[in-house]
Amino acid sequence: MSRDTRTPSQLRQLSASTALFALAVLSVLTAGRLVAQGAIDPTVADRAAALERGGARGSAIELLGRYLATAPDDGRAWLELGFYYLRDGRDWHRSQHTGDPDAGIYLDFAATAFDQAIRLGYDTARVERAIVEMDRAITPMESGGWLVPPGRGALEVPPLPGFVLELGRNLVRSCPARGVLVTGSDLEAVATWYAVVVEERRQDVLLIRPELYTSDPAYRAQAAKHLETDSAQSLRSALQSSADRRPLCLSPLAADSLAPGAAAPAPWRLILLAPSTLPTMPADPLAFIDLMAVRQAGGQAWSAAVLDVYRSAARRNALLCGGELAVLDAPGAACGP
Repeated sequence: MSRDTRTPSQLRQLSASTALFALAVLSVLTAGRLVAQGAIDPTVADRAAALERGGARGSAIELLGRYLATAPDDGRAWLELGFYYLRDGRDWHRSQHTGDPDAGIYLDFAATAFDQAIRLGYDTARVERAIVEMDRAITPMESGGWLVPPGRGALEVPPLPGFVLELGRNLVRSCPARGVLVTGSDLEAVATWYAVVVEERRQDVLLIRPELYTSDPAYRAQAAKHLETDSAQSLRSALQSSADRRPLCLSPLAADSLAPGAAAPAPWRLILLAPSTLPTMPADPLAFIDLMAVRQAGGQAWSAAVLDVYRSAARRNALLCGGELAVLDAPGAACGP
């Protein structure tokens, strides 16, 4: 069992925040509320964000918990609270799995907060809710597996927006058989995770999240095992060693510096591919139907971020400028006049 290194004061703060969170959830989910609902205060989420930026996340959680106990219909406050618990779960992994509660409890709280934000019309929380389930899969993955089948939570997660699902499928379709797909953002990571794990489209693809490889020794050990490399190596060195056996696919937002120096990568569809020997054209074409529909309707939460991923791909691969991405105006300045 890991030793909790926090001070008694920090533990008391955590206990108080947890109790307040439970009270807030109870006030929403209980049919007969025992407290009068207060008016929504649009400044609370901003005040909590300022506390979190200043390093006082516990105080931010306490502020939101007390507020949501009496004003449970503030979707933005629920969204902000979900972010903080998601970050707490990630910090648990970065701290070498020390502390109580563990990441699973934090992610349970984050899931509940994002569910309430979704209920109140904050569509951006749909992607964050899926990120919670992606992060939940890290712990069993680190215990001895890699492509962990979706558990109870993943099956209950609200579906991702269609254009995000489409992005994940396109990225996975861009990676050759047995490829190592390195992502560069939460959006890319959750889109490809959903395609590979939840939809089970490509069980041969190995997904790598650089931020976890760098910060979480347990994740790094499992990643090195599946890359067949030494966990003492940097990620770039591990990818270079692995590229002799498996194609390396760098997503549009993954750092170019991760590409092996001995085998210059080449743009291929949406990714940078190393070694640069191009594969046979995959049977499944890239599709942008859902994103086109959303763009024509004026956009949705996350649609601009998805478009930015495609723009980044077009900056690397000029061939994208003359295809369907041109209809979307996705390349923009990347393609020039």
